Amino acid sequence: MKGKRKRKARQGKKGLEMPFSNVPAMFLDMVYGFGMDVFKEMVETEIAGLCGARYRHSPTRGYVRWGKSRSAAVVGGRRVSLEHGRVRDLRKKRERRLKTVSLALDMEPLLEMAVRQMGLGVSTRNYHRSLEGHFAGQRGMSKSAVSRRFVARTAAQLKDWLSRPLGEFTPILLIDGIHFRGTVVVVVLGITLSGKKLILGAWEGSTENARVCTDLLQNLIQRGLDPESVGLLVVDGGKGLLKAIGDVFGKDTLVQRCQVHKKRNVLDYLPQQLKQPTLDTMNEAYRAPDYETAKRLLVNLANRLRKDHPSAAASLEEGLEETLTLHRIECPAALRKVLASTNAIENVMGTIRRVTKRVRRWRNSGMVMRWVCTGLIQAESGFRRISGYTQMKFLLEKIKAEKERNKAA
Repeated sequence: MKGKRKRKARQGKKGLEMPFSNVPAMFLDMVYGFGMDVFKEMVETEIAGLCGARYRHSPTRGYVRWGKSRSAAVVGGRRVSLEHGRVRDLRKKRERRLKTVSLALDMEPLLEMAVRQMGLGVSTRNYHRSLEGHFAGQRGMSKSAVSRRFVARTAAQLKDWLSRPLGEFTPILLIDGIHFRGTVVVVVLGITLSGKKLILGAWEGSTENARVCTDLLQNLIQRGLDPESVGLLVVDGGKGLLKAIGDVFGKDTLVQRCQVHKKRNVLDYLPQQLKQPTLDTMNEAYRAPDYETAKRLLVNLANRLRKDHPSAAASLEEGLEETLTLHRIECPAALRKVLASTNAIENVMGTIRRVTKRVRRWRNSGMVMRWVCTGLIQAESGFRRISGYTQMKFLLEKIKAEKERNKAA
């Protein structure tokens, strides 16, 4: 009997215990409930300001209460049906839209939430699980609803990306492409005089296609990019892109070929035992403080490779001068470390890959461009100034002098 009484006492205590795991959810529900009550009070205050006190006659009033209605407001990343009063304009004989209701019915935060959650890797199926709180009357969290909002918002963002004016001075451009199934998107990253990074545009096409690259660069010019202000382009070395740069910006425009891509291309032609020694020599050359030393090391390496590995030597010699453009114009070391490769834009491509990694089926190129736009927005939100930006003016003076020498020649 004594043991039985103890068990009943323990069971009674358990029955009185509050499930602490539900406390956060209960608190959030209470907060949202208070928020809805405040919304109703704000609506009533606005109605009273227009119509006067309830049940009091006023011969000069221009508005009257006109019943109630339910509207879908945005609360906590979802749509919630809220009841509110209505007002009729006696002069215009139609309903007067209340400012408080208009603010609550703004769907923009809902679209932004969908894009942000999808950009962070939340699937449409699990969208509702990423939201806080749970209360009656909520809707708009189904897979199809979230997908529709995401498509609508990203389509609008993409249109803005492709048409926004480019008024800021961007003397340095980095261009690279990212591959999807059957589609390549070319992205242009600009660097301003103050060292800020800006996404200038994205274009569906191929870095090997001169026509597409030309259209991309012409689009930037039409949107306000001054071709005369562009002093340096950093690229991976695609032939179509190099041709487009010459056609659009002129033959005297300076091009810096990515040294990382060059090292990778050369090593692909070599056996395993020669890769590390070759890489060490190329690293030593690209870290050299002056142009003459860097070129001498690379030419000597090409001569050593030519006998047994002619393809590797040819790859090294192809575009060798363009990989040393920054050395030739005596670019400051801190800036050369940043601009001698396309790493700055490769980081952007990495963000796009992270954002799109959950997508398994690409229906069309429009879908690709919308997701790329989402990745670009995520990347741009984390941009910082490049290292050595305080020496940008000095670099631009060197670029201007080099272009003048090229024109004179």
